[in-house]
Amino acid sequence: MVEPGRKPEEFYDAYNDIATELTGKDGRRKTRTVLFRTFIYSFQESKSTIEDNILIQLSKQHDYEYMKPIYMAMFIMHYDILKSFTKTYFQIFDASQEISSTALTKKMTESFGDSEIVKRSTRAFLKTLSDFHIIEPITKTSYEQLNKATISKEQVADILKLYAVVNHTKQVNIGEFDKAILAFYDAPLLSDVANSFHAKDWEYIKGHNRELLMMS
Repeated sequence: MVEPGRKPEEFYDAYNDIATELTGKDGRRKTRTVLFRTFIYSFQESKSTIEDNILIQLSKQHDYEYMKPIYMAMFIMHYDILKSFTKTYFQIFDASQEISSTALTKKMTESFGDSEIVKRSTRAFLKTLSDFHIIEPITKTSYEQLNKATISKEQVADILKLYAVVNHTKQVNIGEFDKAILAFYDAPLLSDVANSFHAKDWEYIKGHNRELLMMS
């Protein structure tokens, strides 16, 4: 629905119509703040008018299933706590294990302190993983891991381009690319993606101890 050139508040009512499961006015406002900050304001300095950005463009070009891994990548890129969550998640659970929210929360509070926001963020991100069909709830505190969805070279290419924009760079070293960003999906090798879109979306420069993408 979002159109560049319009004021963000023009979309508040449409957002409220979508966010019906959030019954409290304060909860809806806070969630709206996070979504607008992540998907709109992080790409621009002004908050008065929506400017075009890569996520708006991709969202209009593709359906939700195509975009889900890209949205997940954006959340992990944008919030350091989610990078830490993802790394902790894969440190303590292998693919065959059930996910224990109790164990995960304990590890997170050991790293960040026993604060309510850390506990709430951990619960909320597990709910997001469930909504994205990455895990499935068994009980209130345990989840089954679902088979990782396979994502295409095109999706990974879009994530790499998004990564460059988020980090304000035209040069991406895929050898140092943060693995947490793609960790919840079965992704092709970055070198294969780099080759496939060489001379189209970037120049792929491979040398001793470096694999660089020079973005168009």
